[in-house]
Amino acid sequence: MKAFAQKGYNISLVTDSRTWITPNNLSIPVHTLPVLNRKNILQRIIPNTLRLVKILRQVNPNIVHLHAQHQYSPAILLSHLPFILTSWGKEVLTLSHADPAWFCLAKATALKAKKVTVDAKCLKNIWINMKVPEEKIEVIPFGVDTERFNPNIDGSDIRKKLNIDEEDEVVISTRPFYNHYNISCLIRAIPLVLLRHKNVKFIVKGSGPLANHLKSSAEKLNVSSNIRFVGIVPYNEVSKYLSAADIYVSTCLIDSTSVSLLEAMACGLPPVVTDIPGNREWIENGKNGLLFPPRNPKTLADKLIRLIEDKRSRESFGKKCVKIVKDRAMWEECVSKMETIYESLL
Repeated sequence: MKAFAQKGYNISLVTDSRTWITPNNLSIPVHTLPVLNRKNILQRIIPNTLRLVKILRQVNPNIVHLHAQHQYSPAILLSHLPFILTSWGKEVLTLSHADPAWFCLAKATALKAKKVTVDAKCLKNIWINMKVPEEKIEVIPFGVDTERFNPNIDGSDIRKKLNIDEEDEVVISTRPFYNHYNISCLIRAIPLVLLRHKNVKFIVKGSGPLANHLKSSAEKLNVSSNIRFVGIVPYNEVSKYLSAADIYVSTCLIDSTSVSLLEAMACGLPPVVTDIPGNREWIENGKNGLLFPPRNPKTLADKLIRLIEDKRSRESFGKKCVKIVKDRAMWEECVSKMETIYESLL
C-alpha cells in the first residue's frame, strides 16, 4: 500500500481489526471492520458484509484488491466492482481439506476475480486444479527490500545486546508461535545440537499463543540459557537480528513463499528449512541450503550441526541465496509486476 501510495495511487484500506496494525506513517484512509472469527462468524458475517458494501459504495474504487479473506468476497460481488484476489499460504494449501461451503466460496471468488495473484507456483497449481484458468493467475512473491535486507548489515550490536559471545555460532528463527510454524521442533532439536557444540546460541524471534509452552519446554530440556526469546522485533531492526546470526532455520509445516525466508536469504544466511513445496521453490538441498523432513528434530539437529561444522558451505549457500533474491524477488520488481496488473484492469 505504501509503495502504491508513493506512486500516486489513491488507496483506501478496509481491514478486519485483528489483521492489521496500521503504521503511523501510512497516510491513507483506513476503514476498520469488527473482528470476524470462527466463534462469532454467524453473528458477524452479515453485519460485516453490509458494512463492507456500504464502504465500497462510498469509496467507489476502480479496483478492489482482496487479500486472502474469501469470506468478504460476497460483499465485493454485491458491489459489482472489478477485483483482484491475492492468496497465499495456509488458506490455499488447506483447501483440499476445507469445509465444502468454504471450498466453494474460495473457488467462486477465484473464478470471479479479474486476476488471481499468488506468491508461489504450488499455489498456482492448486487453483489450476480447481479449474481457475491458468492465464488468469500470476505468481508474484511479496519481495524483499534489499536496501533494508542485505549481507552488509551489521548485527554486532544485537549480539552484544543478547549477551552472545563473538566465538558463538548463532541460529535464528523468525516465525510466529502458532501450531503450523512448529517452533517446538526447533526447541527439541537444540539439546541434540548442544551435545556436539556447546557454544551455539539460538535467537527465537516471534510471539503467539504457544509462547509460554515453548519457554516451558526449553526449561524442561535445560536449554534456556542457550536460547534468546526476543519477542516481537520492530521491522526496521529485523535485518540486524538476521545479520547477528550464522544460520537461518524454519520449521514450518505448511507454507508457500515465506517472506521470512527471503529476508534471511537476502542477508546472506544459509537456510535450514522444512522440505515442503513452498520452500523447495527457493531452496535446492545441498546447493543453497538444506532441507529436512517436517516434525523431525533429529534430522534438523543433524543439518544444523553439518552447517555449524562447515563454514565454507555456509558462505557458499549464503552467496547463492543473495543472488537468487536479486534475480527473483527484488521488492521493486515485484511492485512493478503488480502495477502492470493494475494498469491492465483500469
